[in-house]
Amino acid sequence: MFDAVLFDLYETLVTERGTMPDRGSSFGPRLGLEDVAFRKAWKTQRTRVVRGELSFADALCEVGASLGCRIDLAAVYRLSDERRLEKAGLFARFDQEALSVLGQLRERGVRLALVSNCFPEDVEAWPTSQAAQWFDASVFSFEVGAAKPDARIYLEAVRRLDVKADTALYVGDGGDDELLGAERVGLRAAHASWFRGELPGLPARVPRLSSWQALLELATAG
Repeated sequence: MFDAVLFDLYETLVTERGTMPDRGSSFGPRLGLEDVAFRKAWKTQRTRVVRGELSFADALCEVGASLGCRIDLAAVYRLSDERRLEKAGLFARFDQEALSVLGQLRERGVRLALVSNCFPEDVEAWPTSQAAQWFDASVFSFEVGAAKPDARIYLEAVRRLDVKADTALYVGDGGDDELLGAERVGLRAAHASWFRGELPGLPARVPRLSSWQALLELATAG
């Protein structure tokens, strides 16, 4: 049995499928900026927001400045508020099987951590969600200044849980090279395929989990 399980957030614990939230890269026209130029400039700024180097609002303003435009701050704050509400809505739709398995893992003494690449706005509502009660630690990229697959974010999670990396399991949908990143620091990795399906190119050694029950069995085996 594993001492701990570390979870990705989006497309692992919750899904954006069917909700069609606006991506940050699509905000250019709403700010009066040319779409293609905005998307190109946003790519670099998004990485800085994920690592906590500047806020979402400041990133939008910096993109505008780089494109020679002064952005309306009221519009920027509206977009920030929209993002908060959209992300908060996801936390109101946890799958009941997921909540049950999280509870069973904790009841069996398995420690749980959330490890997510995200903006502050994305997880503002996380502490009041149904799932948060089962987690011993939440490690967000913007707080620790490192984003998956950077080793530091995984190592911070196992440090907070007070477990060794080789006794912990990392579960995610595979975005941001997170699974192989977890393996590189000594964690066991497993692919959560219940929302997104198969992940092309994933090494055969990484277990594919098609259900929460399969995760429970893997995490508590032996």
